Amino acid sequence: MQYLKIPHRNASDILGLYEASAEMLEIAQQHPSPAALITAALEAELFSDVAIFIAHALPVREAIWWACCCTSFRTDWNEDESNAIRAAKAWVHTPDETARRFAEQMAEKADLQTGAGWAAQAAFWSSGSMTGPDDPIVPPPANLYSHAVAGAVNLSAALPDGEDATERYDAFFKMGLDIAQGGNGHLAPSA
Repeated sequence: MQYLKIPHRNASDILGLYEASAEMLEIAQQHPSPAALITAALEAELFSDVAIFIAHALPVREAIWWACCCTSFRTDWNEDESNAIRAAKAWVHTPDETARRFAEQMAEKADLQTGAGWAAQAAFWSSGSMTGPDDPIVPPPANLYSHAVAGAVNLSAALPDGEDATERYDAFFKMGLDIAQGGNGHLAPSA
């Protein structure tokens, strides 16, 4: 994890994009590079904090793709949740207004109680307007999509019972770091 293809050279730049936890800020004082901070935070088992950090570190399409990879890792989604994941993937492949609005509709159907809904919400919040197509344009706040990505990752790891959360987080962070290094986020099967 020496080199990450992220647009920020140091962890403080990324941490400045959102309100980081006191624990992350403390670790960042000793570990100024993104890779070193991620490693140290994982050793401290700050999984939710690492998800938020990576979601803010990645460029928008890569971040949403990471949410798609993490949610696709699970196979227990209902039809609306599966459609939300497909809508988020469609936006990643064709990031236009039609795909973004479709992701909005699928996020509403899936609800925001699971990672699947948050993946579609991230695509909707990626750009454009948060209001209806015929209303005055109200762009989403900067990095709002990152919070939705983190929600997708954290909820997909922790729910339904949190029993396998550590193993899921491990897989999800491997996916995120693979994407950060220019990969596609798909893990090779274990031998």
